Amino acid sequence: MRISVISLILALAIISVMACKRENPKPPAEEKPKYSFRHDGFLEVRSSDGKYKTTIDIEIVEKETEILQGLKYRDKMDKNQGMLFIFEEVYYHDFWMQDTYMSLDMLFIDQNDEIFQIVKNTTPFSEERISPTKPNRYVLELVAGAADYHGIEETDRVIWYRKKN
Repeated sequence: MRISVISLILALAIISVMACKRENPKPPAEEKPKYSFRHDGFLEVRSSDGKYKTTIDIEIVEKETEILQGLKYRDKMDKNQGMLFIFEEVYYHDFWMQDTYMSLDMLFIDQNDEIFQIVKNTTPFSEERISPTKPNRYVLELVAGAADYHGIEETDRVIWYRKKN
């Protein structure tokens, strides 16, 4: 009799614990935001003597909130896609990789549309500043390896266009 009372108490305790778990489920793990490429325009790269090299599909960011967001939380991008940052003023606009999941090539571009610095294979999640060597008006971010893949070099020039809606 004593064993059956203990068994009954144990069974009720187990049922009670299971019922509490169903009523108060553990909150789901926080998911990272989902972002997809927004095709806003095209960017052509030409050598310093004007020879065509490649065309990149670009997502254009120029509002402060978009610039601060950048490519954070994105985990993929094609080699023919990039994000073009457009700044209102020419200045030493630097970058970092906080919350950026993929390694990037960063192309710093001056007010004359010339690529003057390329920082290749950045470190994901790094909070170390990536600073240009001179003032820039634009920055083009590509997935790591894309600058070499497309044969892009310092002194190349860019021409970019917005898509017409």
